Amino acid sequence: MRAFFPGKGRNEDLHILFKGKAEELTVTVLRASSGKEAVGFIFEEIKRLKIQNAAAPPLSLLDDKELERAFCSAGVGFCRELDLEKIERADMGISEFDLGIAELGSLFQDASGLHTRLVSMLPPVHLALLRTSSLVETFAEALEVIEKAYDGQLPPYLSFITGPSKTADIERELTIGVHGPGTLIILCVD
Repeated sequence: MRAFFPGKGRNEDLHILFKGKAEELTVTVLRASSGKEAVGFIFEEIKRLKIQNAAAPPLSLLDDKELERAFCSAGVGFCRELDLEKIERADMGISEFDLGIAELGSLFQDASGLHTRLVSMLPPVHLALLRTSSLVETFAEALEVIEKAYDGQLPPYLSFITGPSKTADIERELTIGVHGPGTLIILCVD
């Protein structure tokens, strides 16, 4: 994963805008001042949602041992390997995102890695980790940052996520979670 830090100096205003737009889309947005505090928020969310099993690829924003201790102390199974059966059975997937787009409440992720894609699409709850400093204001700005970060050589699989999965394809009835997670939690880490 590449490090994106385009929002230096604008974090507070962009976070307020991002949080407001995302919450309009039924997304829960939390903010932690450190990785340690983020693990505490994750612990609270797994208790609140009664999560039994979770899955995540390797993460850089959090201390792996601390995260594993939190899951263990809550009695939650935690899969770190690329194991399709365990990821399919997980109640929560956790992955990191490269950018947040404030005007849309959207996330951007280089999802070229299969492990990252599976944990963000298969479990019914997705917890998205985002550096607060990786917020940009507009979609156009996000595209500029992405093109610059990859020097014009875009990765093969890019994801833009705006809220939980929703569709009205079936008899024009709104259904949540058909094509992916029905619950999205974004945890911004300062």
